[in-house]
Amino acid sequence: MGPADLHTSAAHIRDAFEELQTAWLDASQHWNDGVSRSFCENHLEPLGPVVKLALDSMSRMSGLVDQMHRECES
Repeated sequence: MGPADLHTSAAHIRDAFEELQTAWLDASQHWNDGVSRSFCENHLEPLGPVVKLALDSMSRMSGLVDQMHRECES
């Protein structure tokens, strides 16, 4: 992975977030009380939009880096 390999980094973030969601789904089957709901509302639910924004930004940045490389090579 090179310094500008944003595709790989984004894939790692996406995979980690999916793994977190799967783990939470499993945990919430056994831990379902006020504390678990509070944890989900305060810590897990806010992550979704933040992760999406980060992945979208990384995708745009990757496109710009690719364009920069093409322009520098020509």
